Amino acid sequence: MEERNGGDVEKRYLFHGTDASLKEAICEQNIDWRFCGKHGTSYGKGSYFARDASYSKTYAKAKGGMKMMFVALVLVGQFTKGSSNLSHPPQKKYKEGIYYDSCVDKEHDPSIFVIFEKHQIYPEYIIEYFQ
Repeated sequence: MEERNGGDVEKRYLFHGTDASLKEAICEQNIDWRFCGKHGTSYGKGSYFARDASYSKTYAKAKGGMKMMFVALVLVGQFTKGSSNLSHPPQKKYKEGIYYDSCVDKEHDPSIFVIFEKHQIYPEYIIEYFQ
C-alpha cells in the first residue's frame, strides 16, 4: 500500500460495533467483510468503521446485558465516496489498474469508512459496557 500510494499510508483509530457473541471469533480471525450487509451496505459491501463511538454503539448487540465494540487501527489509505454496489474500492480515475484503498460516506471529513481487506484492520482494543 505504501509503494502504491507513494509513501506513508493514512491510518486511523476507528470504532466497530458488533454483536458481543462475536468477540472470540474477531479476536482470533479479525473483522471479516464477508459477513457484511446485516445492517446495510450504503457505501459498499465491506466492514464498516466509524470515527465516532456514538455511531458504532448502535450496532453493538448485547450478550447478557453487556455490549461491546472494538477500537481498531485501520489502514484507510486513499479513499473515495462509496456506493452500495461496490464489493471493492473503485479504480482511480486516469490510473488503469490502480484502485482506492477504502470507501467513505463523504470525501471531505469522512465519518464512516468501509474496508474490504482484513489486512487493513488491526482490532487493538475492546470496549465492553452495560447500557
